[in-house]
Amino acid sequence: MKISEAKQKLDEIISVLPENRLKEVIDFASYLKNKGDAEKLFGMQISSNAYTDWLSTENNIYDEVFKDEIKQG
Repeated sequence: MKISEAKQKLDEIISVLPENRLKEVIDFASYLKNKGDAEKLFGMQISSNAYTDWLSTENNIYDEVFKDEIKQG
């Protein structure tokens, strides 16, 4: 489907929606627009040195503190 066809189809659909549904469409479209940026940011965060250091076996300070919770999980 070409972009112009998709926009036309979307226009047809939203033209008959009540106001509360239009708000949902806007929310969903905003989510889709920002989803890629959020995923990129998350990827950068989990690949950071601070995060990998925190997960390393050398940095197990919290293992002792939370040992009861870890065993229950």
